[in-house]
Amino acid sequence: MKKVISVGAAIAVSGTLAYSAEAASHTVDTGDTIWGLAQENNTSVETIKSENGLTSDIIVPGQVIEIGGEEKAEEETETTEAGLYTIKEGDTLFEIAQEFDVTVSDLKAWNNLSSDMIFAGKTLTVSGENAEQAPAVEAPQVEEPAQPAQQEQSNNEAAEQQAAQQQEQAAAEQAAQKEAAAKQEREAAQQQKQEQQAQQQQQTQTENQSTSSSSNSGQNWGALAQCESGGNAGVVSSNGLYHGLYQFDVQTWKSVGGSGLPSQASAAEQTKRAEILYDQRGSQPWPVCGSRL
Repeated sequence: MKKVISVGAAIAVSGTLAYSAEAASHTVDTGDTIWGLAQENNTSVETIKSENGLTSDIIVPGQVIEIGGEEKAEEETETTEAGLYTIKEGDTLFEIAQEFDVTVSDLKAWNNLSSDMIFAGKTLTVSGENAEQAPAVEAPQVEEPAQPAQQEQSNNEAAEQQAAQQQEQAAAEQAAQKEAAAKQEREAAQQQKQEQQAQQQQQTQTENQSTSSSSNSGQNWGALAQCESGGNAGVVSSNGLYHGLYQFDVQTWKSVGGSGLPSQASAAEQTKRAEILYDQRGSQPWPVCGSRL
């Protein structure tokens, strides 16, 4: 069914109030009070007392009293219709025009529309008399896309930031590599120093032992060791035949009770075997340095 909108202002209809009342008899029960009965029947204590000729609020069980019926009022609501329509989701100009028995062109003219596009929640004038007051139906604002220049600038800034981060990372890695190399150099130098100290300590110990042996036997074994090997208990000749402080060959070393290689024995062990050899053969095994004894 088509809706016909009246021309001009809204039509208002005001209704009147209608009342009805109905009286009833009530037999008082135990516990009843005039106030309670008045509340139950939507009336007042004074009305009940007046209707029943009561001078006090006292009532007794079995007493019959008249109670007026509940007054009911009905009021016709005021209705108003105007030549406006609020657009709902899914509405089209064609459907609205059909519903209100107007044309699409009329709706567009009355509402300053340049196209058939409408939007839910907006209000349309569907009567020509309200056209002067009708606001234009505005389309939602659409954010314009970023300009190419702005986009390019944003891309450049992102690229610069990424390049800076890569440079920082490369610098950090390079610094870490330098630190690791320096640490290795320090450790190597420390190890070399410790080895030198150990060698010097061993040499000093050898000299002390040689001196002790010479003092006990009357021979200067330290001088002999210094002449033969430079006082180095682990030295081996270039041809690989002679070992240790006193340059034992392996055969001679074993002949005086030595085991393994002379250069692998302690300085004290080498001096002990040299003393045994000296007791057997004198300084003859050391033709050049034997005179140092």
